[in-house]
Amino acid sequence: MKLAHFDCPFGAAGDMLLAGLLDAGASLAELNKALAGLAIEPDAVSVSTSKVRRCSLAANKVEVRCHEGGNGDHHHHEHHGRSFEDIRAILESSRLPDGARDLSLAIFGNLARAEAHVHGTSVEEIHFHEVGALDAIADIVGFAFCYHQLGIERATASPLPMGAGVVKTEHGNFPVPGPAVGYLIEHGRVPTSALQLPFECLTPTGAAILTTVASSWSGLPSFAQIDSIGYGAGSLDPGDHPNVCRVFLGTASKSVWSEGDSGSFLCELVTVIETDIDDCSPSVLAYACEKLFEGGALDVTVTPTVMKKNRSGHHISVVCRADRREQLASIMMAETSTIGVRCHISERLVLERDFEVVELPGPGRVRVKVASDGAGRVLNLQPEYSDCADYARAREIPIKEVFDLVIAAYKQKP
Repeated sequence: MKLAHFDCPFGAAGDMLLAGLLDAGASLAELNKALAGLAIEPDAVSVSTSKVRRCSLAANKVEVRCHEGGNGDHHHHEHHGRSFEDIRAILESSRLPDGARDLSLAIFGNLARAEAHVHGTSVEEIHFHEVGALDAIADIVGFAFCYHQLGIERATASPLPMGAGVVKTEHGNFPVPGPAVGYLIEHGRVPTSALQLPFECLTPTGAAILTTVASSWSGLPSFAQIDSIGYGAGSLDPGDHPNVCRVFLGTASKSVWSEGDSGSFLCELVTVIETDIDDCSPSVLAYACEKLFEGGALDVTVTPTVMKKNRSGHHISVVCRADRREQLASIMMAETSTIGVRCHISERLVLERDFEVVELPGPGRVRVKVASDGAGRVLNLQPEYSDCADYARAREIPIKEVFDLVIAAYKQKP
């Protein structure tokens, strides 16, 4: 598994994280080709890099060149900002790879929810100012593109310092950390560093990126092999410490997995959304479950329960990625009779899953979900129901016989 660890002892910003990935091996030429394809205007934004020193340490520094309007002037969008829907349209109309586009949308969605919360409004009404500028779009989209290009499958990060003092924003001066950063740190359950520095250490773009991609927060995890280390420099050069973040790229060792009696399991953070209702019909609940899965839920369960006044009810539990929380909570409240939900971060241990295809007599092709632990041992096999059902109907045999045939065929594969 390709693992990235973001070591940010002195903080992080979007340009620092992007610079680190480029220094670790991502292609600057391919990144600029992708940025040129954004649905803004031709060649509206490009990225260049240079080597700088921070407290005598050599690091990569990113410079974003903005050409919107044809003369380098993007004051109009800087002043009025871009809405989340503007940015979504830019990304969905782009030629970015699916993985890079989806990660970009997840990061911006994470940031939009933070901004909406602190300003007491909705995601649809949010207009990004500093973050809506072309240079910040380049930082986030550039990071997502490089992350995807490097084939990173899992990311971890160090505890983050907040800094001190005030930060100047479109809305005035705010204490550090800024409100949006505070929200992202709170809802990402991010441990903070005790280091006190007299300036902003963590920017909104840096916080949005890290809280979207990082599945755990700790010191350097165990690598079976480290392939590259990238250094990304910040704009400030304090002199008494290197204002850089590092990214370690390599292959995760078994210790990244949680050890159990029957093997080792991948550990990841998920969001759990729950509610209890006693005034909703079964048909409405069934439809709500379908909508939740369509909205990106990892799992949905409905359990009978007894509620106040001894009334029969249902407990609904949804497991999802953190970036799907607001969307799925909205579906629960729109499609059921609930007037509120509970959310919490949970840790889950999972096996690696993949699909393989087996050939049955007939002929017939049936997919099998194969679940393996960290050592590559297959612990569970599950034939795909729809494929088995089609095979059973076509040959008029019981589906349980098809399951047996599939398992036997899989075990006979070389």
